[in-house]
Amino acid sequence: MDRSPCVRDGREPLPPEALILRGAGGERQALAELIARYQGRVASFVIAQTGDRSNYEDLCQSIFVKVVLALPRLRATDRFESWLFQIARNACRDHLRARRGWRKLFVPLEPLHEHAPQNDSPADGENEARLEQSLERLPIDQRDLLQQWLREKRSYEDLARMSNSSVSSVKSRLYRARENLRCLLLAGGHDVERK
Repeated sequence: MDRSPCVRDGREPLPPEALILRGAGGERQALAELIARYQGRVASFVIAQTGDRSNYEDLCQSIFVKVVLALPRLRATDRFESWLFQIARNACRDHLRARRGWRKLFVPLEPLHEHAPQNDSPADGENEARLEQSLERLPIDQRDLLQQWLREKRSYEDLARMSNSSVSSVKSRLYRARENLRCLLLAGGHDVERK
């Protein structure tokens, strides 16, 4: 997504803090600009978290409804991005919990990764499926961290800021997540004792 600020009717774009304050005050244009700035990143985050490309729009919409309703209670405008992604993270966790409950009730009719892109070799498709399966078995906090680091290419500093922790804590958590993923991959996606 383009990270450039939105232009308001040919005028200079508002800085994020001003948009947040105006949005908290109920200004529709400011809310629309905030959503426009973050909708692509939130959508990518939701798809990475849930692995669900078919229903991500509904989940994104519910996330932004929560954001709009809770925005007046946000006190630290400089923490908006980490606050937004915490709301998204919680919504994804709730979605995955609900989906797991349904999965126990119904047996899927088709394998999850049956339709691999045609330009991939069968081995690539199998590896991708094993990776996805292993990621799915990680604890959600480790899966979340790995997906932000690998797929969204976030820096250690970004991850630390988003999780309200130190860079060394992020590095340590990433190390444990990578080790658990490696163990799962070596075990063929089956549960192993987690560190």
